[in-house]
Amino acid sequence: MNTSSSSPSLPDAVERVARSVLGVVGRRHRGAGILWRENVVVASASIAWRSSRVSLVLPDGEQVQGEVRGADGGTDIAAIFFESGAASSGTRTAMPVIDRAETATPRVGDVVFAVGRDPSVAVQASFGHIGSVAGPWRTWRGGNIDALIRLDGGLYAGFQGAPVAHATGAVLGIASSAFSRGHAVVIPVATIDATLDQLMAHGRVQHGFIGLALQPARTQFEGNGIDGLLVSSVAEGGPAAQAGLQVGDVIVEFADQPATRLEAIRDALQVGARIGVVVLRGGQKRSLVIEVAPRPSPCWNPSGGRGACATS
Repeated sequence: MNTSSSSPSLPDAVERVARSVLGVVGRRHRGAGILWRENVVVASASIAWRSSRVSLVLPDGEQVQGEVRGADGGTDIAAIFFESGAASSGTRTAMPVIDRAETATPRVGDVVFAVGRDPSVAVQASFGHIGSVAGPWRTWRGGNIDALIRLDGGLYAGFQGAPVAHATGAVLGIASSAFSRGHAVVIPVATIDATLDQLMAHGRVQHGFIGLALQPARTQFEGNGIDGLLVSSVAEGGPAAQAGLQVGDVIVEFADQPATRLEAIRDALQVGARIGVVVLRGGQKRSLVIEVAPRPSPCWNPSGGRGACATS
């Protein structure tokens, strides 16, 4: 991020945001974190992934250990707990919880800035613009993001997980370069809040799982062509297997909707939901019910690869 645009109020806005920003040092990488709730820091999952503890650099220079309560690669969000009150060495200056722009409507061209903190305690800021805005989207790692807020460039070193704010200082979310090489995106406030609740409660985001691998197919029924999704594999003991689905079935209806898009199937997988499915098998329609379960294990690792798991 960089721009020649400036405003007399920007230094004050940067200073206000910086009061809630910590440096985050993981086993291999460093980035920024934000005091999002009392004693809870939000950071990038790529910094904290598969770590039980990370080092936090506080605004006053003190370094403390933070406990990683959970990390979600799908949204690139990690939840870190630390004691923000009195330190063992004395009384620690209280950090304010970040001021969030929960109802903001970002626009293309808005001036924004990110704030980080390096291990030497120095505040660092990067300035730029919003390059693109759109509606909800799904990351290639399976995370559902409430809105697309793309920046007009990438991130400098140390800004992964940094707060991104309007020129007024109200934070839109955190910066992430996990989903695109060319441009960074902002993970918005609404997505952070929803993900943080699950990470604090369960240690991970409970993605829906039915245990099927599917591919688009066109078949015949009563002399007419019909589009559906061919079942190419069924996880042993999974929800779909328990419901009676078999390899070779063609799903033509899922949750009372035509089953023509894999994305629509994934979006309907809410843990605990009972979903009606209509399949074609041997030239006949069969109605089944699948109960969606939590995905048994994550499908992402910090090196960027995908783990072994079923498609849905």
